[in-house]
Amino acid sequence: MSPAEQKEALAYLATLQSGVVTDALVRLGLDGWMDYVSPMQPEGRLVGRAVTVKYAPKRGTGGCKENLYSIIRRCQPGDVLIIDALGTDCWILGENVAHAALYGELAGIVLDGRVRDAAEIREMSLPVFCRGASVRPHAPFMELVDYNVPINCAGAQVHPGDIIVGDADGIVVVPASKLSEVMVQVRDIAALEKEQEEAIAQGKSLEVIGEILRRKKIKA
Repeated sequence: MSPAEQKEALAYLATLQSGVVTDALVRLGLDGWMDYVSPMQPEGRLVGRAVTVKYAPKRGTGGCKENLYSIIRRCQPGDVLIIDALGTDCWILGENVAHAALYGELAGIVLDGRVRDAAEIREMSLPVFCRGASVRPHAPFMELVDYNVPINCAGAQVHPGDIIVGDADGIVVVPASKLSEVMVQVRDIAALEKEQEEAIAQGKSLEVIGEILRRKKIKA
């Protein structure tokens, strides 16, 4: 898929609910949804390319020379920072890192861990998805060990450049190598969703609605 085609695909995905993307992945036999991460802002919604960050238990032997601020500086506008922090109950970032991402024009942050400065982050326009808030610091226990490498974040495998879709329901990951295939299914399912809504609104028979549901499960 060319850069122009990818840009068009991301713009289209931004108009849809994450559930449509989930249904497309199911059709293709792919697993790409995250568990236990939710938006800090009720209206939180994001679509963008993944830049990955990996944390691990602290060994005291020297971790990655980068930090979240320097990694954010390397990001492009529209990227999504995906942080694998092993589901820790510690906070990994706060208001300052979130502001750095906002000013860097990132599309959002997804964290398999917790944040501090929760009240301030909730008021920001930058979508932040995480496991919630915490006052427990991570510094004594965890360290950043790598970035832009494949990670497992909240149960989903994420590679740099994968497409991330998030809304009130959660986060879905589309492998960049499968984006063209996924988009074929996404467009078909979106059309069937509209057809189903119209059938329900018009009081169509259960047989008609059932037939639409059957077609939604069939690969386009």
